[in-house]
Amino acid sequence: MTRDELLDLIPAYALGALDPDERASVEALLQTDAEAQLLFADYEQVAEWMVLSTPARRAPTRLQDDLKRRLATSPQPPAARRIIPLWTLAAAAAVFVVIVGALLLTRPAAPTTPEQLFQQIAARPDALRIPIAAAEGIPASGELIASPDGTQAVIRVANLPTLTADQIYQLWLVDDSGVMSGGLLSFPDPQRENFIVLPISKPIQDYAGFGVSLEPAGGSPLPDGPSGPRMFGVSVQNS
Repeated sequence: MTRDELLDLIPAYALGALDPDERASVEALLQTDAEAQLLFADYEQVAEWMVLSTPARRAPTRLQDDLKRRLATSPQPPAARRIIPLWTLAAAAAVFVVIVGALLLTRPAAPTTPEQLFQQIAARPDALRIPIAAAEGIPASGELIASPDGTQAVIRVANLPTLTADQIYQLWLVDDSGVMSGGLLSFPDPQRENFIVLPISKPIQDYAGFGVSLEPAGGSPLPDGPSGPRMFGVSVQNS
């Protein structure tokens, strides 16, 4: 399952309504994903409140059928299944629907742009913040912001030089293995604030730093690093 599909399962996970495979997948995501951890904490609180204070409402047929299927396939003796009163099943389905509906309404919208992701991470009081270091003669300013677990990071930068038709910016990631390209960058207006989502494959703390260089239109012709002047850098291990 994709990350978004697993996030959508968190409400049911908070209710204990997943099968073993689904539960294991969600728990694996919760081990490393800061957004998933926050959502689960929110859902636990809302679920507790809804169970105590929300009157039952009739569940849509699709969700009633789904809940009946889960209850019917749960590991319990046949006799125990036969004595479940119908009103109990209906009430459980209604509570399930009301809680899931409330959780979906209170779940924050997933960020759709680099700027939105930056703002979402920045709202965390324990977010990691590192100012960028502009190269000599370059008036660039901004900062890198990362989630507390280091799995998501975005750079906000402004006041970069305007590109000519044969130029482009290139992002670089630096770790113990050396320097690797993070992709080519082009901004409609480099002077304004722009946002760069770092394509990291491990926690940001495992990188030495990041940088952006000015390159020919096709990117650096060198196989292992920039060929043009450095615009700015971000040092992680010295922060």
